[in-house]
Amino acid sequence: MRFLNKISRIEDGVEIPGRYTYAFIHNGRYFLSEIKIYKDGMIDCWDLVNFEEFKQKIAQGWVVTTLPNNVEVSVGFLATFKATDVQAAVKEEEFIKEVADEIEKLNGRPTSIDKCVKAFQRFQDEQSEDARQYLEDAYEAVPEHLRWFMLDEMDTNIDVRAALNALKKKGS
Repeated sequence: MRFLNKISRIEDGVEIPGRYTYAFIHNGRYFLSEIKIYKDGMIDCWDLVNFEEFKQKIAQGWVVTTLPNNVEVSVGFLATFKATDVQAAVKEEEFIKEVADEIEKLNGRPTSIDKCVKAFQRFQDEQSEDARQYLEDAYEAVPEHLRWFMLDEMDTNIDVRAALNALKKKGS
């Protein structure tokens, strides 16, 4: 999922920037809804919550990115339909990682991709077990559906996963 247009909200007279993407709110039926992420770490998912509360909303099934087959889906006042042959692109656990990254990005801090690129550069320089473990941890922190974007961020065409596997085999 990619985050779309910039948004903001006003709190105590201060404008707080954010961005939004889509997910489903499961409130009896499933509703396609904007999920709004703000610089201060608050997330609007039909309720303005902090990041920890957002993770709870996902654990409770209130915010979902996957749908069961044959469920009714509402798209605002535009349409209601039965979803069949559903193929979700983003798992809920990975959506949490992406929301965390968006908060980091809004605050000008490194995202999981930025950290993984840095870890990969360290790995290339050191080729040590410590650097490999650091790279593996950084790689796992990147949302699965965004891992292929890392190659655009790197100056090399070497796949991080291939590099990790090669070093593991070398150490065996």
